[in-house]
Amino acid sequence: MLTHILDILVPIYVIVLLGYLLGRGKFPWANTHVAPLVFHVALPALVIHHLANDRADPIQMLWMMLASLVILLVSMIASYLLLRLRGLSYRTYMAPMLLSNMAICLALGELGFNSKGFALAIGFASVVLIFQFGAGPSLILGSFKWRPLLKQVFPWAFILALALMFSGVHLPSYVDRTLGFLGSMTIPLILLSLGFALADTKFTGMLRPLIGAGVRMVIFVGVNYCVAMLLGLEGDTRKIVLLVAVLPASTINIMMAKNCGCDDPDMTRFVFCTNIWMTVALPVAMWLVL
Repeated sequence: MLTHILDILVPIYVIVLLGYLLGRGKFPWANTHVAPLVFHVALPALVIHHLANDRADPIQMLWMMLASLVILLVSMIASYLLLRLRGLSYRTYMAPMLLSNMAICLALGELGFNSKGFALAIGFASVVLIFQFGAGPSLILGSFKWRPLLKQVFPWAFILALALMFSGVHLPSYVDRTLGFLGSMTIPLILLSLGFALADTKFTGMLRPLIGAGVRMVIFVGVNYCVAMLLGLEGDTRKIVLLVAVLPASTINIMMAKNCGCDDPDMTRFVFCTNIWMTVALPVAMWLVL
């Protein structure tokens, strides 16, 4: 069991650490250029390639997507109430409270499960990412707009991937191989981007965000467990839902805040602290779940 856990975790942690060290060493890297490449090209290719080939059971996929949606909605209510109780800024904390790092979810799916389990992880992550692209900027700006979502490539790629999966239609081999090559760079690039984003964090005033990040994890663990029980999830579907409960907030939130002109050090520190908790909790969660 320990070897299996290390086989999954070590590649993830090493790539993030590499990105962090390169960032601290001022290696030239522009997240603002890498992020569009990943989310408009590599990630859509990854989703179409794997869902068209690693055809998970359609019923399991629907339950997985439903679980992801329910977790988001319940967590949104819980986060809203908590932020209101504490008097904290919704624009600073709501997005990182809700939107977890789906790159690590995809990495766990690829390294920890078989091909069908990886397809289920993609299904869970895709719902979160669509919400991220659609509502993430609105949570930061404080005004909701659907138009940015319609301009994104990823949601349309996900719909196409589901259509291929449910219909049983296969892509021509040369198209499929091209998508496979493009998609293979997704997870390493996003994990490196996580390391680079964390390298910019200022290690001051960390106590409050560390406590807040711990509370966030407790909320997700409770919500994910209850949703898994309520929906009667089993097998890989249940394992993935329980594992993503301890994932950190997505660094995409930081990039979106910068793009929206709302670069907030408090958000950056909060996201960093969620990664600290994940480093401790993920091995424990994998030991209990896998």
